[in-house]
Amino acid sequence: MEIRHLRYFQAVAEHGSVAQAARKLNIVQPALSRQIHDLEEQLGTPLFERSVRGVQLTAAGKQFARDTQKLLAELDAARDRALRAAAGLEGSLRIGISPNHTWHPLILQRLRRFQRAFPNVALMLEPALSTQQLIRVKEARIDGGLVALRDPNDKELTGIKVLSSGLLLAVPSHSKYAKKPPARLHDLRDEPYVWFPRERSPVYHDYLIHQCQRAGLSPRLVPIGADVTLGMVAAGMGYSIVTEISKYNCPKEVVLHHHPDLSDVHDVELVMRSDADSPILREFARVMSTSGPRDAKHA
Repeated sequence: MEIRHLRYFQAVAEHGSVAQAARKLNIVQPALSRQIHDLEEQLGTPLFERSVRGVQLTAAGKQFARDTQKLLAELDAARDRALRAAAGLEGSLRIGISPNHTWHPLILQRLRRFQRAFPNVALMLEPALSTQQLIRVKEARIDGGLVALRDPNDKELTGIKVLSSGLLLAVPSHSKYAKKPPARLHDLRDEPYVWFPRERSPVYHDYLIHQCQRAGLSPRLVPIGADVTLGMVAAGMGYSIVTEISKYNCPKEVVLHHHPDLSDVHDVELVMRSDADSPILREFARVMSTSGPRDAKHA
């Protein structure tokens, strides 16, 4: 049984005449009659009662007509969904995102812009640190990830810049450095530095250590989890260096300072597999990397 058999049957059932259905389908009547006969043979039961005035559905034919009408409608809908997915207009998208990035207004604006432009795409955001995202992208567990700092020599991955971010010095609000930061980071050498283990994010860890060493600072490390850094600073356990994005979700017990020893800027990228060919992912990348009318004030 093929789909054309079902469409031929529906046409005959709708018109109540093989001749009229044949004209509608633009095929010759004997050929259509053979197709209907073949269908009845495959089902093992008559679907029509024939008479000189045309054809009428049998009890089996009426049930088969109801079922095939639903089936053909689903097939048509499936075809349309496939075409929209091929054009990047429908489907699902799994994107990793670091917890801090969920607060950045520019990222939020672009996510809303994508959802307005592609309402039939189910966008699923999966919170994870950059290192975890990179692993999941490679394993195809997610389609892409919003990642800060990665190994640029990894040929399995490619990235598109979403935004740039600098670094800030985070100190407790009751610290002597709350109103005015130290002239040099080196002045913090005797202060505890709230830190996270290198294995949580090796590239980011090494990047921050390099910033300290360049400023002549060997920090006294207080190791903690990367996702609770600001909370530990707020609790007075020490100072830290955080990305500029942290200002959008900073506790009131923490003061953030720009500092001349922290002048480097890094990119936040949408990272994908190098062989990714999803039209939906291409559209997402286009939206996330394109400035809108309200982006400038958050750049």
